[in-house]
Amino acid sequence: MKQSLLAGFRDPHRLADLPTEAPIAVALSGGADSVALLCLLRGKQGLCAVHVHHGIRGAEADRDAAFCESLAKKFNIPFHLLRVDAPAIARQTGESLETAARTARYAAITAWMHGQRIPLLATAHHADDQLETMLQHLLRGSGTRGLCGIPACRALDKGLFVVRPLLSVPKATLLNYLSENGLTFVTDSTNEEVCCQRNFLRLRVLPLLQELQPNAPLLAARCAEALAGDEAYLDGLAVEFLSREGAEPRVEALLALPQPILVRVMRHLLPEPPTAQHFAAICDLLAGSKPHASLSLPPKAVLRKANGRLTVEKRQKRHSHDGTMLLCRDEKEIKEASALVILSSIGKTTNDALCARYKYATRLSLRSASVKGEIRLRRRAAGDVILSGGMHKAVRRLACLKHLPPEVRARMPLLFDDDGILAIPFGPVRDGANKSPDLEILVYFN
Repeated sequence: MKQSLLAGFRDPHRLADLPTEAPIAVALSGGADSVALLCLLRGKQGLCAVHVHHGIRGAEADRDAAFCESLAKKFNIPFHLLRVDAPAIARQTGESLETAARTARYAAITAWMHGQRIPLLATAHHADDQLETMLQHLLRGSGTRGLCGIPACRALDKGLFVVRPLLSVPKATLLNYLSENGLTFVTDSTNEEVCCQRNFLRLRVLPLLQELQPNAPLLAARCAEALAGDEAYLDGLAVEFLSREGAEPRVEALLALPQPILVRVMRHLLPEPPTAQHFAAICDLLAGSKPHASLSLPPKAVLRKANGRLTVEKRQKRHSHDGTMLLCRDEKEIKEASALVILSSIGKTTNDALCARYKYATRLSLRSASVKGEIRLRRRAAGDVILSGGMHKAVRRLACLKHLPPEVRARMPLLFDDDGILAIPFGPVRDGANKSPDLEILVYFN
């Protein structure tokens, strides 16, 4: 083994602060990186290999699974094959195939680790992967936490950890190591397709960066490690602040914080990290002259400023269905609401004679997979909000409805599901619900 590889490789048990005798699983894809990692860990007590077949790539995926099993047998390492149906999950959730496969992979491995009582999973992410991730986050406008890239260790679930011992090892070093040790590997053909941002960065951008600076991956790994130290220090200051102030900090104390600490305090207080837009709204709430005010943030949080303190409450779903009507995929004339609602696949023709009875008409396009439960219809109620543009907005204040008379806005039907308002005639559709639509909803009312 080359000294350069020895210098970059990290002991996985130390990364997770676990005893050396703790069992460890290697996520073995069969690619160059995971083969090198398995070889490096060969001889570790309690080592095994796990491979996930995602139900995609047909015969190539079967080849990969067979290769991994054969390699583990050659090294005399226990092997486990897990299967998931990523295409079916993607169809059900509306996620990209890549996202669905990753989510399903980690869910299957996590359940398997619990069953096998294996606390540690080692993956073969290396310095080139780190550079790709940092570039992706840079293009998204991420702050320090995003620019830290892939963490060397993170909690996978209760009592389970995933570690990346190769984050400081460039891909070229791994390939040299495999060549010197006569090790073969398989190649995923989709990795050579410019089909997503990560592949574009790997195939087009990284080669250019390495022409300018051959050590770009290694230097990026050092930068990520330094940024991770800065992030940990700043986050520690936020934790110290909350240990003094408690779960309901004083508004005065929050306003006195430097912005880098305040944003980290809010990350700890909120169930979901605030976006830049949300953080700006939080600052406006804190600095506002009103002594009592609130701010609704997705997915289910409400910030309340009262009595000089800031509290975080969970936004409750409305379960009352009084005066609501359940909709189905067909024409449905609802006399109680003086409305006609048509749910159909996009492009279906309508009954013009029936539609002519109504004064107002609007067309909405939705992704059926985004609907939580059943689609219902009712008139506006006090406190109604819709998630639009990353914020919960009061329906009664939507500027896009100002062209309608107040009495029309009050009686027009709203579409909602188990997660709240889904769509508003002449107004917005809930964030994420109109991505890749396959359902068309025509709403007519008087």
